Amino acid sequence: MATLTTLSADTTPQNRAVRSSVTKKFAMSVTGLVLVAFLLMHMFGNLKLLISGEDFDAYAHALRHLLEPVLPPYFFLTCFRLVIAACVIVHFVMALHLSIRDSVRHAHSAGLTVRRYTKRRYLEGSFVARTMIWSGIIILLFIPFHLLMFTDQIIKIGYSDPATPSHMRVVLAFQNWGIYAIYFIAMLCIALHVWHGFYSAFCTLGWRVGYSSTVVIKACAWIVSFLVFFGFMLVPTLIAIGVINS
Repeated sequence: MATLTTLSADTTPQNRAVRSSVTKKFAMSVTGLVLVAFLLMHMFGNLKLLISGEDFDAYAHALRHLLEPVLPPYFFLTCFRLVIAACVIVHFVMALHLSIRDSVRHAHSAGLTVRRYTKRRYLEGSFVARTMIWSGIIILLFIPFHLLMFTDQIIKIGYSDPATPSHMRVVLAFQNWGIYAIYFIAMLCIALHVWHGFYSAFCTLGWRVGYSSTVVIKACAWIVSFLVFFGFMLVPTLIAIGVINS
């Protein structure tokens, strides 16, 4: 009786809906768009270094003390980071589930017609689409490296004093060409991931309703991915070539 009850619970419409590909893709779309919004906000904050080191330091200080004295120091920032971390985890787990499900379905495909169709669909898919899981893994590995360097200061490049101003930590880091190369590769992966993910998210959410909407979504995906790559790499490039040095 217990077994029958378990089987019945597993086959309820609500349970099937939660476990369906549509639900997973919806979760990926929503969390992905939240992360894109965070990237753009983070990017505009980094660009304050183009104005002056003092402006960048003031921006970094404001993030840590946002909504004081109503909230304690770091409270808002900690909550914000938890939300972003949850979005990253949900996004990655859903992507992994879908990737495994697709691999299993392809492995169990039977018949010459299905194999030919699968092969043709694979060849027609873009390189970016077929490597989304790998670019996602690179991004997932890059995130802790970034946090250990600029947030927790466990990885120190060119300085030893924890009280070193925020803008100088950035300048000293990107004067190292090895760090610059790591960020270039990571931001390229992020930009490509955003390009395909932005388009796919709006398609999943039902915004693609015709040729015109498809063109608009694709154009927006290109614009956002370009902004992400160019915006994040502008300051490091200017530091690396010596335009910004303090």
